[in-house]
Amino acid sequence: MLQKISLIVQPGDSFFPIVRAVDRAVRTINLTVYRMDDPIIQLALVDARRRGVRIRVLIASSARGWEETNRKLLKDAKEAGIATREPAGDSKRARYHYKVMTVDAEQAFVFTFNPTRENLHYTRDFGVETHDPAIASEIDRLFAADWNDRSFTPDEALPLLISPFNSRQRIEQLLGSARTSIQIADAKLTDPAIVRLLVDKAKAGVQVRVLGDEEHGNILPGEIEFRAVPRYKLHAKCVIIDGATAVIGSMNLRTESLDRRRELSITVDDREVLRRLSAVFASDWEHKTPSFDSTDTQLIRLPKDLPVSPGRAAKSGFVLVSRTNALARHELREGVTSLGRAPENDVVISDAPVSRHHALITLDKGSCRITDLYSGNGTFLNGERVHGTTWLCAGDVIRIAESEEFRLLELL
Repeated sequence: MLQKISLIVQPGDSFFPIVRAVDRAVRTINLTVYRMDDPIIQLALVDARRRGVRIRVLIASSARGWEETNRKLLKDAKEAGIATREPAGDSKRARYHYKVMTVDAEQAFVFTFNPTRENLHYTRDFGVETHDPAIASEIDRLFAADWNDRSFTPDEALPLLISPFNSRQRIEQLLGSARTSIQIADAKLTDPAIVRLLVDKAKAGVQVRVLGDEEHGNILPGEIEFRAVPRYKLHAKCVIIDGATAVIGSMNLRTESLDRRRELSITVDDREVLRRLSAVFASDWEHKTPSFDSTDTQLIRLPKDLPVSPGRAAKSGFVLVSRTNALARHELREGVTSLGRAPENDVVISDAPVSRHHALITLDKGSCRITDLYSGNGTFLNGERVHGTTWLCAGDVIRIAESEEFRLLELL
């Protein structure tokens, strides 16, 4: 169906597919934002505007808890010469929740995630990147309709589910077509008609599995197999049918998303994308690491003006990216890097729960290990307390007491 398509997996791919596309833009960028606070993407957009790219950003005003942040985002973008608007129909009832970006009317992105530090590094999320001009053109046409507050009628020949126009009909058709399996990653699967359809398919012998959170999983009927994702917060919205077709995008399988909000998802049947997507689903279902390490973020390049720890150049190796400040990146040197509250540490975390000399990370010829220095409030690796010394892998999350988290990223 789609050519030149690739899958984005979070945590792991981080902001790099987005920044790479923004850096290569020549003429136009259209972007919808529900929540955004990643400074690297914002810097890339400002750089693109400076070199003459026309940028338009639709910023939702109804994102719960983000009203002040989004107002500042509107102000900062305007000062940088980036055109912005708030969708005229955006409201608590009918949020403009879709997450898309197009570049030069040729390249299109459909995301389940927001460009926030949380979603880029700490939640299970997906995205699709395609170089299909027809897809990009249709998304641009929807964007223009919302930008100008005009009506829109989707092109039914294209593999896009756009709420509230055709999402319910299309997802029900796709689920109804399942013969062997339905796999769903969705923390808010609550639409009664969809739930009944899934129960009917399960009773007909189709394996129906749902990854979600405990709150919503507890209300699903017993015919539907359910598990929570322990390794990450689940923010993805994804449906895999018979291992051959997937729907990925902003749309939860709940009534509001299908019938009232602006949502956009894309249907994918590319074999390599389905292989990777199915491997991630299986790993989350079995609580195992997939055959490829989906948490391994490889940095193709560091954006200019990106600060690293004083006195250290950005070279091949490893860095710690802070959860609270994505611009605070600490490169690990060969040998020992110390973490703790005392000012003589290489990475200083000044919160009271952190011990003066809390932990050490040792880099030895490309291999990393972390040692807890008998800290009072603990060092944690992927949620498990570290006792003594343990090995690290790219993508690991390191938590120091309850004060700070870092993701270990690999530089190439």
